[in-house]
Amino acid sequence: MKHYEILYIVNPNFERKKVDDTMKEIESRLKKTKSKVINHIIWGKKKLAYPIQEHRYGTYVLVHCSVADNSLLDEFNSWLKLSDLVIRHMIIRLDDEPEEIEKIDDKLNLEPSSEGQATEEATEEETKEETKEATEEETKEETEEATEEATEEKTKGVA
Repeated sequence: MKHYEILYIVNPNFERKKVDDTMKEIESRLKKTKSKVINHIIWGKKKLAYPIQEHRYGTYVLVHCSVADNSLLDEFNSWLKLSDLVIRHMIIRLDDEPEEIEKIDDKLNLEPSSEGQATEEATEEETKEETKEATEEETKEETEEATEEATEEKTKGVA
């Protein structure tokens, strides 16, 4: 048997029940390919590197499986491409059999990671501060120019 790792991204707006249903559907499809699912883990909601189908976040799910027939895996791959349940997926062949991972938390929070939010908020604050500083500098320069012009006009008017 060959071992594979499948990483797929689910719509970030799916509730936990919908994500669980998606996982069950994918598991049943894998079993139809005579595959044995070793691990099926939700990584959580993370920010995407670039927007996919107008989504900036996605719920990542990882599957480790052993496949007996590669032609059936190709069929599964085609089904995943056409499925509305998954917005992106990747299948990679592994050299060794993956270790079984215990489920740590069934009450996984599918909100975006606080790291991503904190970074995003910090970036927004930095942008606001930079804009504010640039605006203050422009206003100061404009005020100085207007003062110089007024001084020149007064000087011309006196002479």
